[in-house]
Amino acid sequence: MRLLVVADSAHTWPEDPDGRYDLAPLVDRHRPDALLSLGDYSTAHAEVMVRSGAPVRLGVYGNHCTQDYMPGHGIVDLIADRRLPARHTTLTLAGHRPLTVLAVQGCVRYKPDRHDVLFTQREYAAAIDPLPAAELVITHCPPAGINDDQDAAHEGIAALRRWVDRHQPRWLLHGHTYDKPPSSRHGITDVIYVHGHAVVDLHGSSA
Repeated sequence: MRLLVVADSAHTWPEDPDGRYDLAPLVDRHRPDALLSLGDYSTAHAEVMVRSGAPVRLGVYGNHCTQDYMPGHGIVDLIADRRLPARHTTLTLAGHRPLTVLAVQGCVRYKPDRHDVLFTQREYAAAIDPLPAAELVITHCPPAGINDDQDAAHEGIAALRRWVDRHQPRWLLHGHTYDKPPSSRHGITDVIYVHGHAVVDLHGSSA
């Protein structure tokens, strides 16, 4: 399964001759099965995702996503409720076996703003701790101690770290933080960090 993953910034996105962001060249070149957004985008970015020509578009909201822009642009919201920190679901794409997914949105609350997608560690724990195992984690914010940072705005999710250590997913995709290695390992889990865009192949996910 090949994913064109975008997160947090458009600084690596191609531009058309008029200087407008254009993801279509990446879709044409890499032929992904889906375009996956890890969040922190806006309606304007969603319109670029729509024009990309990707056969499927899906994602989670980041903490700075102040609008519910995904459903109105034909992007599947993997959680479908801004009040819910996480959801266990299944990703089914043509030509590939279904993958069980833990989808996590927003980041750890570091300010009182009610428009951003923010949750306390306790709220993340209540949502994530009971969830069963999954093969793939799709999250805006990383787990605590895995590619997170010391400042409050980029603190990792403690419950997600417990869940990862308990269930050992095969892959974990995240954005949110800065200047992390594009790929690393935590136990048996392939950790993939994206800032801008990346083409990610999930080997072993074919039918």
